[in-house]
Amino acid sequence: MIWLGTCGKYHAGKPIFQVVSFVPQASISLLCKSMGPAGLLLLILATAAQLLSEAQFAEYPTANISTLWVNNEDYMSNLGFNDGSVVRSIVVSSPQTFFGPSFGAGFFCASPCNAFLFAVYIFHIDGIHGESKTARPHVVWSANRARPVREGATVELTIDGNLVLRDADASLVWSSGSSGRSVAGMVITKDSNLVLFDHSNGTVWQSFDHPSDVLLPGQSLLEGTRFVATNWTENQFYMTVLPRGLYGYVESTPPQLYYAYSVWVSENDTGNGPTKVNFVNGSLSLLVQSRQPSNPHMSNISLPAAKSTQYMRLESDGHLRLYEWSQAEATCTLLSDVTKIERLPDDCAFPTVCGEYGICTAGQCTCPFEDNSSSTNYFKLVNGRKANLGCAPLNPISCQEMQHHQLLTLTNVSYFDESHTIENATNGDSCKQACLKNCSCRAVIFRYGLNDSKGDCLWVTKVFSLQSIQPETASFNSSAYLKVQSSPSSAANKKEGKV
Repeated sequence: MIWLGTCGKYHAGKPIFQVVSFVPQASISLLCKSMGPAGLLLLILATAAQLLSEAQFAEYPTANISTLWVNNEDYMSNLGFNDGSVVRSIVVSSPQTFFGPSFGAGFFCASPCNAFLFAVYIFHIDGIHGESKTARPHVVWSANRARPVREGATVELTIDGNLVLRDADASLVWSSGSSGRSVAGMVITKDSNLVLFDHSNGTVWQSFDHPSDVLLPGQSLLEGTRFVATNWTENQFYMTVLPRGLYGYVESTPPQLYYAYSVWVSENDTGNGPTKVNFVNGSLSLLVQSRQPSNPHMSNISLPAAKSTQYMRLESDGHLRLYEWSQAEATCTLLSDVTKIERLPDDCAFPTVCGEYGICTAGQCTCPFEDNSSSTNYFKLVNGRKANLGCAPLNPISCQEMQHHQLLTLTNVSYFDESHTIENATNGDSCKQACLKNCSCRAVIFRYGLNDSKGDCLWVTKVFSLQSIQPETASFNSSAYLKVQSSPSSAANKKEGKV
């Protein structure tokens, strides 16, 4: 409670007022008796200064059409953070609690701040000092991560309702594409959704419909939507909603599947509506339409219930992680790894855990060696001090010298992608021959049960991390065959020590 009143005392013929913050009513009379005029005056000044400081950082969640913002600290408020990052906010929604996070949209830069994103972010403002020195902002959406802009860039909400980002040279970088749709203004909501609304407060455009690498509570992904892991630029991991679920891929030609959150639905029970993934408090839910629209096929991944603001981020290692605002640390902290809940409990199952060609064994990374041979090496570590960065072939594969292609045999080694099979290659020999006859093949994985004369041949055109297995616990057998180049010229170079 903030209370303003007199204690029955006067100075220069005028009553002395006392401002008491968060004081029970029963304690007010006691304070009045115990404090003299000088003490009361100091209390008034201190409290008024605090209130004024907080008022300077009151929320301004909406913006009007026909407004231009210039990315320059002379034109916009500049808020710096301990990690060197800066935000210049266009709209801000203040926290519901004094120590909670704020939600803003505007220009964001990471140290050394020579490139900016137009972004939505979660951040913390010290209400007393009007600054943030304890926590970095957490970007949850950006319009231009593949094309950062410079100092002097502009954002304009045009008179015809289009939100436009231009670089300092006035070149067009991004727009909402909402011209002529009766946009009345822009708002940042308390769930970090940037919305363009019409005169009836209806949503014309919203950032929730265009995810970057983050999912927020209340946000849905419709079939055909994808979000891509990133730091600043486009990365090789993405997730997308397909007819039967949410799938994670690592980019290659073709893309390789590493994660699947799906439900089985027969062809006779598939509805016409789009599949949807919803992030709500306590779960990530999957809805696949059936022939009865009121009874869709559903599946849920249980998540820790929210105690504060949460978000999920698809990160550069392919993990989908859940974060939550921590009041004690004044930042967002890791709460759960969603991709490891029931689906991928082992880190070795992720595509880049040991880099390209690296073999992951109980969390340790090594380069491939020929079975029963310690004298012939075809790979070397990319970085001798960081085995997790992967391995590189000593001799690059040459399609002009296919006669010198060989296959390196690795038993009890598997691969994460099981989606690309070679038809009619049902035993180990036919699987290996299929790879040797096609230069684009970089490896094949032969997987079988008890009988090695009948199994599945998996085709790999770009080799990411492999995984050691124990057949008795994996319930299958698997051998990997990696294509290597062994030409006369490369062999001579190797003998001379030229690698």
